[in-house]
Amino acid sequence: MNRREQWSVGEHPALDLRVPVGVVEVHVGDAGILQVELESAAAADFEISKTGDRVAVRHPSRWSMRGRSCRVVAVVPRGTDVNVETASAEVRLSGNLGTVRVRTASGDVDVDRSLRLDVTTASGEVTCNAVEGDATITTISGDCSVTTVGGRLDASLTSGDLRVERCAGDLAVGSTSGSARIGHCDGSEISVRSISGDVRIGLPSGIRVEADISTVSGRASLPEPAPATTTDRRPVRLRLKTVSGGIRVERTS
Repeated sequence: MNRREQWSVGEHPALDLRVPVGVVEVHVGDAGILQVELESAAAADFEISKTGDRVAVRHPSRWSMRGRSCRVVAVVPRGTDVNVETASAEVRLSGNLGTVRVRTASGDVDVDRSLRLDVTTASGEVTCNAVEGDATITTISGDCSVTTVGGRLDASLTSGDLRVERCAGDLAVGSTSGSARIGHCDGSEISVRSISGDVRIGLPSGIRVEADISTVSGRASLPEPAPATTTDRRPVRLRLKTVSGGIRVERTS
């Protein structure tokens, strides 16, 4: 059974999706219009409401998850805030969105572009193209891959690898049973702690590094100090600690 709803919304819309099992897709469409299409055997029982410019989709409170998979496809204006809560679902968000928050117990999360990002998942991979501002990511038994973060990145991973191409702000990473690789970080406060995993990070030239680096049962590789071209170099506090993992710091452009 299919159910489709459409509303007119203002400049700052928001979408709140709470479904137990299935697939959640959000795409960016025309300004001023928010559409939701629901595919489920019990589509008529879902609670769909609009308050101001916020649209909410919730499964019935007494609805059993067993055998009740559903598919939600939403088309929203650019910059829409999106909140997704699910027990076991694939989450795919494409286009330029506002603040994105995802909570899922099982299932992969794929986010294209967002203003801010907050993702927590167990047993699922997280991929993201670009976050304009800050990002917070927590995964258990899943890898995480992010192309760019324009602000601060806080990441906590258990049994999964972290890959970040570029982070413009501060960085705080905790990893257990997984490696962490940050291609380039422009932050002033950088902290990475890893248990049973390697750490690799790239730093720009022309900074003054205040380093606190230690490893147990691993090797540390550091670049040769660059000649000081000015006495007014930006200070960067670098704290890297591993247990059973190597450390590699590189100079990048």
